[in-house]
Amino acid sequence: MNQIIDFFSGLFDTSLWPARWHCGYWSDFHGWLYIISDMMVWAAYFLMPIIIIRYASEKRTGLKFHKAYLLFAAFIVLCGSTHFLDALMFWVPVYRLNAVVRFVTGVVSLATLFYLIKILPEVFKQKTNAELEKEIAKRQEAEKKLGEVNKGLEAFAYIASHDLQEPLRKIRTFSSLLQKANENTFDERSKELAQKINSSTQRMQNMIHDVLTLSTINEEVEMVSVQTVDVIDSAKEDLEIKLLEKNAVIHCGPLPMVKGNPAFLTQLFSNLLSNAIKFCVGQPIINIRGEQKGERVFIYVADNGIGMNKEDSKSIFIAFKRLHSRGQFEGAGIGLAICKKIINIHNGIIYVESEPGRGTTFIIELPAAV
Repeated sequence: MNQIIDFFSGLFDTSLWPARWHCGYWSDFHGWLYIISDMMVWAAYFLMPIIIIRYASEKRTGLKFHKAYLLFAAFIVLCGSTHFLDALMFWVPVYRLNAVVRFVTGVVSLATLFYLIKILPEVFKQKTNAELEKEIAKRQEAEKKLGEVNKGLEAFAYIASHDLQEPLRKIRTFSSLLQKANENTFDERSKELAQKINSSTQRMQNMIHDVLTLSTINEEVEMVSVQTVDVIDSAKEDLEIKLLEKNAVIHCGPLPMVKGNPAFLTQLFSNLLSNAIKFCVGQPIINIRGEQKGERVFIYVADNGIGMNKEDSKSIFIAFKRLHSRGQFEGAGIGLAICKKIINIHNGIIYVESEPGRGTTFIIELPAAV
């Protein structure tokens, strides 16, 4: 113990040893060759961790084995320090300090080795560049095929929806004419059946219209700076009759500008407002507000409707997914699926907060206008 205390108390004491130039016989060539070699090694060891740490800091979000880089950098710095001290001791005999640095170097080197052994199984699982490039090529090919399939499905949906409209229009027209021509001769049961034909036809036309809308929404649209208030005003104009029928009240606060497509955003808010009106038992009261956080805009559309259970908050964005029967609330159950697709095209997010009987709030996140 006394030796340890004596050692560290005189850590920087150089009086007990001569400088290395005076230990044995050193020619100028031999000594300077030793010194220059140590300084070259020290310089390389000093610059390596700077490069490693800079690389690790720039790649910190996707870099694996972060700790290994830091341990390796520390190990290299300490190794370089021993070479620097070896060169320094030709003038200043810091043998004790050199011994401590070498001991710390040994500890860090063993810690680095232990950590490398620990992560080796996971390292061996990492794929080579060739394997990654092969996977990327396969994924690109799959995406290309998927894109072609999606285009084909969109074209099919458009054609099928468009072609189905005409026979449905005729069914509705002819059933209406038949009902009108036999208004005095039809009994109550016949009138009821005729009305059901008209209602079913109208519902089918609405569903086809929604499917057609969903299939024609694509990502190849122009994105511009949009005044959010303007697209909401356009949506309110489209819903003017519904708003008057339900005596709906819409409070709209100041809203930041967003980057998007005006037509799609109008459709987005039209669907959200229509939902808020539809799923309200009394007078609909809708509050819209927004705020900008960095490069993102958050818009909140809150209503006083019937609300929903938390477990239903994700399924409502699935096409044709309904939480209520048609007898309770009309609609095809595709409006929110359209909203979700529009939001995805805008690289945004939409989610809902709601409780049964306490209304619903749709939160929309969109890119802010530049």
